[in-house]
Amino acid sequence: MTADFDLTGRRVLVTGGGDGLGRQMTGAFVDAGATVVICGRRPEPLERTAAELSNVIPVRADVTVPADVEHLVTEAGPIDVLVNNAGLAHRAPWPEAKAEDWRWIMQLNVEAPFTLFQKFVPGMIERGWGRVINVASVYGLVGGDASRYPGIGLDIASYFASKHALVGLTRFLAAQVGPSGVTVNALCPGMFPSPANDDALQPEVIDALERGTPMGRLGTDRELRSAVLFLAAPASSFVTGQSLAVDGGWTVW
Repeated sequence: MTADFDLTGRRVLVTGGGDGLGRQMTGAFVDAGATVVICGRRPEPLERTAAELSNVIPVRADVTVPADVEHLVTEAGPIDVLVNNAGLAHRAPWPEAKAEDWRWIMQLNVEAPFTLFQKFVPGMIERGWGRVINVASVYGLVGGDASRYPGIGLDIASYFASKHALVGLTRFLAAQVGPSGVTVNALCPGMFPSPANDDALQPEVIDALERGTPMGRLGTDRELRSAVLFLAAPASSFVTGQSLAVDGGWTVW
């Protein structure tokens, strides 16, 4: 069974792979034997991750900029596992949300994953094997509960819309490439501590999040790594079009 989780000889692309959850995923793929290409807009976290881990290739690229995408395609080469992890949220009360901010979030969180699918999946189909993992969120599955964020709230309408859209896109694309040997799945994490949300995770917020999770705690690095590795590995060969919630039961309430 160990071979079912072996990625030796595989080439993985993780967008936003230099820090946060992307950095954790990158480490999991390296440990499984893969060569990992990571990209992002900021060179510092990319270079730091490449220095800390073996078999990591950093490429500075903004996945919303066409010229950067073409550069990424050239530098990355043929990819076996595409992890669309890059994403952001924009905070604004919904009556005040501006169209340009909304479009930017949709461009990054939905359009960019689709563009990279177009660029890299035809090669996977030709080779008869591939994995696409779209990192959505539990907020691609539910409507959200603002009481879990005391003093902060959930004024991120475009984020919710984009992650629901990404889950829908995952299902559509999985059906399109079903017979090809390429699987397409969404990973939907609950709350995992990372530098991106350190400021929000004040004691009262952590307490509310834990009380809102059936398992009564936040997720750990190991639990995220195990989930993404499963979706990338040969072990998941009969799993496609699914949204794997790794959330301690968050979405069952």
